[in-house]
Amino acid sequence: DPVLNVVSVDYLSRPREVFAEMHRVLRPGGQAIMSFSNRCFPTKVVRMWLDADDAKRQKIVASYFNYSPLNGWKDIMAIDISPTKGGTSATPFDIKAILSSFVPGGDPMFVVRANKVA
Repeated sequence: DPVLNVVSVDYLSRPREVFAEMHRVLRPGGQAIMSFSNRCFPTKVVRMWLDADDAKRQKIVASYFNYSPLNGWKDIMAIDISPTKGGTSATPFDIKAILSSFVPGGDPMFVVRANKVA
C-alpha cells in the first residue's frame, strides 16, 4: 500500500518526523508519493518554501526522503506532472501523461516519490 501526501508537504514544520513515520508504516518496497504545486498559503508554509523556485522545491522534498531516515529510501524521483498545452498523447505506460490528466487548468504540479528500502 502506498502513502500519499497531497498538496501539503510545504506546510510540514517537522518533515523529518513525518517522513520517518511514513517509512515506519510502509512495507519494504512500499511507495511514498508527495504531490504539490506552486500555490500555497504564504503565512503557513515553511520559510524555505517561499524562497525556492519549482526546481528547488522538488529538491527540498527529495531531501526529506534522503534524510528521513538516512538511506531508508531508494528510487527517489521528481516528476513534473503539470498539464501540457494542447493535450497529451499518452501511451498506456506514460506516467507523466496519466498523472497530468488529473490536474485541472494550467497550474504547475509536481510529484516526488520514493520506495522504502527492502
